[in-house]
Amino acid sequence: MSADAEKWRYLPQDHKLRSTKLPWYNASFEHKLAPSFRKLLEEWSGIAPEDVIPHIYRTREETWKVFPFPCIGTFWFVKQGLLHHPDYARMLERLTSVPSTSGFPAAAPGPRFLDLGTCLGQDVRTLAHDGAPLSSLYGADLIPGFEAAGHALFRDSDRLDSSHFITGNIFSDDDDLAKTRGTWDIIHISMFLHVFSLADQETACKNILQLLKATPGSTVIGTQTGTLDAGDMVLKPPMCEPGEHKTVFRHSKETMNDMWERAAKAVGISLNVWSDYDADEARERAEGRKEKGEEWEKRERHFVGDRERKIFFRVETV
Repeated sequence: MSADAEKWRYLPQDHKLRSTKLPWYNASFEHKLAPSFRKLLEEWSGIAPEDVIPHIYRTREETWKVFPFPCIGTFWFVKQGLLHHPDYARMLERLTSVPSTSGFPAAAPGPRFLDLGTCLGQDVRTLAHDGAPLSSLYGADLIPGFEAAGHALFRDSDRLDSSHFITGNIFSDDDDLAKTRGTWDIIHISMFLHVFSLADQETACKNILQLLKATPGSTVIGTQTGTLDAGDMVLKPPMCEPGEHKTVFRHSKETMNDMWERAAKAVGISLNVWSDYDADEARERAEGRKEKGEEWEKRERHFVGDRERKIFFRVETV
């Protein structure tokens, strides 16, 4: 079990990482608010147009108290990461297509989808709003308080009950998440693996693969912070404790593929693996650096530089 993951669950209320003066506690987010997320809150959550922005600010303030991940401070939850994945339309079609025989609906349930590291569950709600059946959609997270925070943001506790939120640690072999091994058709992970060392990432990948159904076509898709130059990144305070030596591993698309293939071999699964860089995101950040300077990029994204990339990936059992 990753010691970091377990430590996060019990972060003291007076810990310095809860400070709102940290560089990733952004003062504003309106420039990040896409029409798709505004539409989601207005149509799925029933929030009046004039209340959308103050509602998001209130949610960020309350969720920061639940747990101060940088993705909360930077309003990452308004970005709908899954919606921008190249496989989004394919995954949505798979979840919404109900096979039939002789004109009658099939008796078998539809595919089961797990959003691992779901946080506020924005990707689950995006799928639901786009037509995926709620009965197929689940989220899992280490931090149990994110369930209530997600319901506060989306105002849907009457539609998405607690049975669809699993509290679990991907490094555990004996918790509610581990008990679902072998039951998932599609698993989505976004901005999750890159917070760990390479060894811990490989352990997480092996455990993720064991969550999948042992049938051809079971799929993991995701998005990660990456780089053109793979390797360890040494963290500095406040990303780690003063005097602590801590590294995380940032992948290139090639090392991302290699890691999944090693994990598959270790658990005896055959995979098709694909990774690629998000060219649009890289171009937008390059234009931002040129127009607004490096300080803009540091505020927008804590891992910065012209070699940094966002990586899309897909692994599929064969």
